[in-house]
Amino acid sequence: MKNLWSDRQAKAFVKASAKDGVSADLAECVHASRLLGAEPKLVLHGGGNSSVKTVLRDLAGENVTAMWVKASGRDMATMEADGFAPLRLEPLQRLAGRESLSEKEMTGARRCFLLDAAAPDPSVEFLTHAFLPHKHVLHSHANAVLGLTNQEQWAEVLAETFGGRVALVPYIMSGFSLARRAREIQAANPDAEALVVLKHGLFTFAGNAKEAYARMIDLVTLAEKRIKQAGGKAFAPAALPKKIAPAAEVAPILRGLAAPDGGRTVLDFRTGREIRHFVDGAGVTDYGRRGTATPDFVIRTKPWPMIAPAPEAGKLAAFAKAAAKAVDGFKADYLAYVARHAGSGPDIGAPDPLPRVILVPGLGLFGLGPAAGDAAIAADLAAAGIEVVAAAEGLGHYESAGEADIFAIEHWPPERAKLDRAKLDRARGGKLAGQVAVVTG
Repeated sequence: MKNLWSDRQAKAFVKASAKDGVSADLAECVHASRLLGAEPKLVLHGGGNSSVKTVLRDLAGENVTAMWVKASGRDMATMEADGFAPLRLEPLQRLAGRESLSEKEMTGARRCFLLDAAAPDPSVEFLTHAFLPHKHVLHSHANAVLGLTNQEQWAEVLAETFGGRVALVPYIMSGFSLARRAREIQAANPDAEALVVLKHGLFTFAGNAKEAYARMIDLVTLAEKRIKQAGGKAFAPAALPKKIAPAAEVAPILRGLAAPDGGRTVLDFRTGREIRHFVDGAGVTDYGRRGTATPDFVIRTKPWPMIAPAPEAGKLAAFAKAAAKAVDGFKADYLAYVARHAGSGPDIGAPDPLPRVILVPGLGLFGLGPAAGDAAIAADLAAAGIEVVAAAEGLGHYESAGEADIFAIEHWPPERAKLDRAKLDRARGGKLAGQVAVVTG
């Protein structure tokens, strides 16, 4: 992992931002966020978040301790200063003394402590940023770190890789409970440079943006080296037809089968050596369905992909029949998953049982969505998930967060709000949005 920080570029960015009335503290945070977002192996499509603690002036003209935190769902690669929300810090930090905080209270805290009523919604992890004492806090879902945490042997592997440089936090759903536990563990390990949240990601922190970013890169690099040392997973190949039908012939069949009633869907195709090694494996129906690399992916990919049959060239009718059966199987499995967990959270209404990712042995994978951008996001996350599973399998045995945890994130209103925003963006894009099938790669 390459450290992209340049003091010269950082100073130039701070100077240019000052002309637009952006403080040096916020400008440095924006700059560090963009550097994280520039590396897809760290964050993808609105993932990750960042913050800086500072002093701001309120409407009464008084200086107050405050925190700028990345707005929910904003893409770090293209961050601007207006993609951060300013919050009063002291009342947020006092919440750490609470034993619990209801969903309604946490939602209220996201808005009622804003210093600007017109600001976007803060990240759902705003409390974790507030409760940690450091000036700059950065959070990523680095593939390499997830490769270490998403397995049965995580404790041994993490100790070997990081030593005492990080403190470990058990998987807890984002929100008050995670923030409070992260604060307790950091306080008990004051020399730690970062927190690793199992099956979720990495938080690094420091007194300045440069050091917080450098710690992120250094620790992810250690994770990458550990994975490389293990040598990766050799998935035993499945028996496939000698000649595979091309993606251009397979895509229309899958699109027709996976489109919602009366609606349309778009496909984005990905392939390559690593993807093919994964989808062509004899055990793909096992390791390919063990859950998302991080629960955050689920709103875009569903809990697992659909696995299609290998499409033999010249036998597309047989493929279509077998693929229809696979779609029906996916829908039945998804509805059963919903039935197992639907009573544990808010009313989710009529569930959408259609797949968002389809693995096709012999070809690669397709991301699916109502528009090209949605399909591309699903494909990107699926490809990242493949990298995580392969890394974890090379070190031991891949396992994701529990099914109940994944369901909780999939139907959590703050996460679903990201999809509502995407839907609004599509509506603004014009009448043709979502009506074109895309096959690339």
